[in-house]
Amino acid sequence: MASAPSKKESKESNEANVYIVCQRCSQPLELHPSFLHVTSDTLGNLAAQLVHDEGKDLDALPEPSSRPSAQVLQTDGVARRQVARMKGASTTRQDFTLLTGEGQLEMTNLAYRLRVSSQLFDIMSGHGEIDHPLCLECTDTLMEDMVQQLRSSEKEHTQYQEHLSKLDSSPLPEDTALMKDLEELTAAKKELLSQMDDVERQRDQVAADLKAVEDEFVELKQAERKYWKQLAELQYQERALTDEQQSVDNQLQHSQAQLNFLEKTNVYNCAFNIWHAGHFGTINGFRLGRLPTVPVEWSEVSTAWGQAVLLLHCLARRLKIRFERFRPVPYGNTSFIESLEDRKRPLPLYCAGARFFWDTKFDNAMAAFLDLLGQFTDQVEAAAREDDAVKPFKFPYRISADKIGEPNQQMYSVKIQFNTDEHWTKAMKHVLVTLKWGLAYLTTKLNPLGSASAAASAQ
Repeated sequence: MASAPSKKESKESNEANVYIVCQRCSQPLELHPSFLHVTSDTLGNLAAQLVHDEGKDLDALPEPSSRPSAQVLQTDGVARRQVARMKGASTTRQDFTLLTGEGQLEMTNLAYRLRVSSQLFDIMSGHGEIDHPLCLECTDTLMEDMVQQLRSSEKEHTQYQEHLSKLDSSPLPEDTALMKDLEELTAAKKELLSQMDDVERQRDQVAADLKAVEDEFVELKQAERKYWKQLAELQYQERALTDEQQSVDNQLQHSQAQLNFLEKTNVYNCAFNIWHAGHFGTINGFRLGRLPTVPVEWSEVSTAWGQAVLLLHCLARRLKIRFERFRPVPYGNTSFIESLEDRKRPLPLYCAGARFFWDTKFDNAMAAFLDLLGQFTDQVEAAAREDDAVKPFKFPYRISADKIGEPNQQMYSVKIQFNTDEHWTKAMKHVLVTLKWGLAYLTTKLNPLGSASAAASAQ
């Protein structure tokens, strides 16, 4: 039994924390105590009276959710409310009847009272332009506004009454004038209708013309798209052809440059590079000569002689020079000179290393090579004198027997026996220079435009 007052106090505290506010100033309102005694029947009667003119019936609110549904029975002036069995209750018959003196249940459920109050305020707000509930101050302000509106409406009503009285007292126009005006308006109407028909026909014509123009526009659009497509294809082909032409032009330009380079290039100059390295003359990098301070290996000297024999052989064959007495036979670093009188005894133009005093084959071979070189220079100078396309050509050194040198200057022997290393090396250098001049003459004969550069390179 001690728990019952606690529940009641908790319910009262929950009720005290719920407020209804004014719809204008949002201030909390304290409802009249009569709201606590409004039942669903009373609320239904109020709603039925308000919506009677609109033919709407408002359903009565349900009983509080915490209470079971009940059916009210009127018997002998006493309201009896039969409560249905609760869900989950025992199947044992436990029906009972609640008796109230006036057919009214006590409202102890807060949620139910809130729904009743909200429904009542919704009914009041739904049948007017004012939202309820309102506080006293807002109600007074609203009453003042409505009084002002009423006065303004009464003033307008008075003005309308005066204007209506003036219209009633003014004489009506004659029927003739009205008929005349009516005829004029009828004629104007017919004319306007005729004009409207003309305008309709013109509009139809314009619509037809517009349709034709639109069809033509569509055709032109399609033709334009086709034209732009063809133009794009042609431009693509043009760019492709332009790129191809540019590529061909670049290839042609490169090929022309290569051709010009090859035309100016002498294969003999590339194959036989004659230069110098200090006191030594070199051919393709091999030194031809020996000095006491620089004892060049005989294998290198033999290789250089092989290159010189090959060069003389190529020059003679290219210029169609025929030798007498001897013939050069290129055979690498073991080349030799063949005697046309005694072919069984070749003259070796190489040295294996140690040499004896009585071994003169190498010296005889170098003397024979110098004889061949002299025949070559004589025939070249004679051919140059007879050829008008080539300027007079003359070798810088003179050859006499086994010696070579500048005219009116000291001559150097190509033999090693009874000779110094310095003089022999000098003679070898003169031999290579003479061969280089032979290359220059060949270049001049093959390419007359490059004679100046050939002569410069020979010097």
